[in-house]
Amino acid sequence: MQDVPAALRRKGLGFACFMDPSRPAVVDADHAVRINYETYLFADAEAREAFVADVLRYCGLVTDPVSKQRFRPDGDSPTREHAGVLYVFRNDGSRDMFARDPDRFRVPGYTM
Repeated sequence: MQDVPAALRRKGLGFACFMDPSRPAVVDADHAVRINYETYLFADAEAREAFVADVLRYCGLVTDPVSKQRFRPDGDSPTREHAGVLYVFRNDGSRDMFARDPDRFRVPGYTM
């Protein structure tokens, strides 16, 4: 998976802080969090840490990496970390399939 903050910087894109939209996000790896295929950017370490402390409260809709279905995770949603990314799943079956070959699901692999 490409370095999302680096790709955004190359394109000259800027974003608001996920936790405080009145502030600009710092577009680098230290101010970013990936969950599944989503990247969240923050203005400072404090905003990032507040998000990380309660990810499921803040993340909103995510895409299950196995089924590709969008859903809103909750406290019962199975999770797994792989290569520094937190993955959240719709169900145990998706988590178990991911666990057998996580690199297969690291990139969305959508086709048009």
